[in-house]
Amino acid sequence: MAENDEIETARRALGRRLAQLRMAAGHTQHSLARLIQYGRSSVANTETGHQYPDRAFWSRCDAVLHTGGLLVGEYDRVAELRWRRRSSLNQKPNGTHLPAVVFQATAPVPDSDGGSALWECEEVIAARRLVLKSSTDDDARLAYLEYEVCQAITDNERLTPAVLMARMRPLRAYVDQLMAGRQHPPQRGRLYVAAAHLSGLLGALALDLGAFAVAHAYAAEAFDLADAAQRPYVQAWARATQSLVAFYAGEYHDALAFAQDGLRRAGNSPHRLRLTINGQARALARLGDRYGVDSAVDRAFTLVAEQPSDAQVSESLTFGPYCHARTAANAATAYLAIGHKTEVTDYLAVAIAAFDRAGLAGPQALSRLDLATAHLHAGEPEQAAALAMEALALTADQRYESVHQRARRFLATAQPFAHQPRLRQLAELLAERAQIGTTGRSVLPSPS
Repeated sequence: MAENDEIETARRALGRRLAQLRMAAGHTQHSLARLIQYGRSSVANTETGHQYPDRAFWSRCDAVLHTGGLLVGEYDRVAELRWRRRSSLNQKPNGTHLPAVVFQATAPVPDSDGGSALWECEEVIAARRLVLKSSTDDDARLAYLEYEVCQAITDNERLTPAVLMARMRPLRAYVDQLMAGRQHPPQRGRLYVAAAHLSGLLGALALDLGAFAVAHAYAAEAFDLADAAQRPYVQAWARATQSLVAFYAGEYHDALAFAQDGLRRAGNSPHRLRLTINGQARALARLGDRYGVDSAVDRAFTLVAEQPSDAQVSESLTFGPYCHARTAANAATAYLAIGHKTEVTDYLAVAIAAFDRAGLAGPQALSRLDLATAHLHAGEPEQAAALAMEALALTADQRYESVHQRARRFLATAQPFAHQPRLRQLAELLAERAQIGTTGRSVLPSPS
């Protein structure tokens, strides 16, 4: 009886899963039924567990909802439970099995000799296939997952963090479903790598939204998954993401530790560049190590020179090397933090031109804020305020914690120019956007 309850529970869970995926895809029961060419009542009764349709139903749902075969896979698992239940009922007490024909379907089919043969029911065939199946279905699911993760990495900084985070939630649930199943060892490794990349992306998105605890958790999970996959280059990528999160959380020693551990694991992989300039150089700058910053920046530009020239801007969470523009932008950030202004303007000119061509609002804003800080150091508050206002305008419809932090640092540097009207306007705008300064006071102090 307990086994029957287990099968019924699994069936009902599959129905609930269908409902979740349908709603996540924005379908009503009626619209899904129309697309899969079943009645609405079939969809409704399946979701509530009162109906359990055949494999074709689930296959059509997978196709319409773009699940990569998730529902059929769960259907096959329920079929396996039923097959095991039937097998246990048809065993003799001494452990020997009755002839296979006993638990085959009972519908006779005439054979060529005029006798009758019994076919096997679909669920028995599916269950047997699940035990000895080829890797074709798993390959299709993994290819779908890998494509979606790569597409999300590409879309990062092009879509708002909140929109992209919402798009990734169903994919994260899908990964959990796959990880609960079983795959051949090579495919299991691929699954862990894709899961590591997904968790790292979610960590970066949580950071953009200012959710530091969640960002830390996702980034740590990314490394754990990469470690489980035993892929050093993926471990290095995950460490770079952990370093990024720690840096914006103000944990500069942790940011440096993660970057250095990532470099030990990176070998000759392209992740060395990101770990060096985005991880090491910026953390060393916040810790006041001028020599360390010089050394890291020199190594980074040596690595840039060794890679093929490409005018395109690399993704911020790239699986390949950082581009020249991102390297220059990070070098400028590091040098500004230690008060070394030589070449900063030149670095930023390269970065801003590339980011403007790519239309990446976050990097455009960050580089302009750094350039604005450079103008403050040069005693040019009006130009600085104009650049900072431009940076906030570029990200008016998006939430980037990195932009907010850099804008606040800019305002702190601008305190000697607090009497400038445009700087005070900028302070009020930032306070309003970040929902801070509830007492109505400006971020800048009143001029004395």
